[in-house]
Amino acid sequence: MDFSSIDQSIPKNFPLLDKLVDDYRGGEPLKGVTVLQIQHQLGNHFPQAQALLDLGLERTRLIWIDVPYTSTPEVRQALIEELKIPATSFHIHDFHVLDRYPPYQTKRVQEVYARLLSDPPDRLVVLDDGAYFLEAAFCFAKQLPAVAIVEQTTRGLIKIEENATLNSYALQIPLVNVARSVPKQTLEPPFIGRAVCDSLYRHLEPLLDTSLPLRCLILGFGAIGRQVAEFLPEKMGFDRGQVHVHDPDDSRQRAALEANFSFWDRSNITQRFHLVIGCSGRKSFTLGDRVYLEDGAVLASASSGTVELSRQDFIELADVSEIDDIRVMREGLDELNVHSDLHITLVDRFVTFVNGGFPVNFDGRINCIPGRYIQPTPTMMVAAAIQAAETLDNQQRGIVDLDPAFCAWVDEAFRKELGDESRFLPPKTS
Repeated sequence: MDFSSIDQSIPKNFPLLDKLVDDYRGGEPLKGVTVLQIQHQLGNHFPQAQALLDLGLERTRLIWIDVPYTSTPEVRQALIEELKIPATSFHIHDFHVLDRYPPYQTKRVQEVYARLLSDPPDRLVVLDDGAYFLEAAFCFAKQLPAVAIVEQTTRGLIKIEENATLNSYALQIPLVNVARSVPKQTLEPPFIGRAVCDSLYRHLEPLLDTSLPLRCLILGFGAIGRQVAEFLPEKMGFDRGQVHVHDPDDSRQRAALEANFSFWDRSNITQRFHLVIGCSGRKSFTLGDRVYLEDGAVLASASSGTVELSRQDFIELADVSEIDDIRVMREGLDELNVHSDLHITLVDRFVTFVNGGFPVNFDGRINCIPGRYIQPTPTMMVAAAIQAAETLDNQQRGIVDLDPAFCAWVDEAFRKELGDESRFLPPKTS
């Protein structure tokens, strides 16, 4: 499983998606549905869009709000030229690397929501990537009559759980939970983790002298955090005892200690780290935690969005005043490039947010993972879109599990597709 030289051509089809579409031959479950995608535009989204169209979605009923840090013009152009999706369907970002990301993305969704209110679709299915539609919708007194959401990310579900208003709104409409489905939690992480590690190596190699005794902090010891923790001593030469782990889940923290990693003691404010990697999906390193950073420290996110390492808080602190000794180093910074490293002076130390503080594995490439390994995710999203449309017909409400029968099918089909490489996956659950 070599991720060092991933083919950057756009895949035109995936075997799993083809099989899913074949199951609906003669039927058009998405006919008459409007689909709003708040989604990445990576290589795997071309076959995902093709499958939606094959299942009856009309080209003029597809609306796409891109995610700034994964918006690739090559993929978008292929969607327009080859799939004949109207160029007007795409809402293309103009994000600058120092902009405030969450409100920027929410405002874009609000603008589309307001347009939809003027001519409401009969049925709207939203493929969301972080609960942005819910955040936009609850700001309007008038609501769309028939909406179902598919949530792809754990981060989106965390936002709903931590915000009573979002939770209340989510109970009033159907929301298909892809993020915590069994296949999403088992079939994707081994390959996402490998992609994260590969990206970390490429980003960190020029920034860190690993011949020195460096201390690292891993925030989160789930499927991704565990792989990252193992990668640092095995591939980058970190001393295992100098890799510290923090996870609020007691069982995961024990697993980290049993693997001979060290415990992060927050009460020890004299301990500093050369590298901090966020893998939890939550706000795990705050502005106040900067005391734990060594001079020259590097911060890298391995989860979705920007919340993990409080990127925006650091930028806003730097911009609050020009007379103090905290600032973003703007000389040589390409603010139009969302993947630019951010160098920040914090009074007595200098730190770097790699890849603009965005997830390190999404660094501008068309394909961050070979299509062979990522195909379960678009297959799940398409299946969930069909299920979401059905929930509108059935008048379901609240968070709905991704169909168990589909979950069992995609697990078996993907393992069969991988053949001997299925050894990289965790054992099947009963």
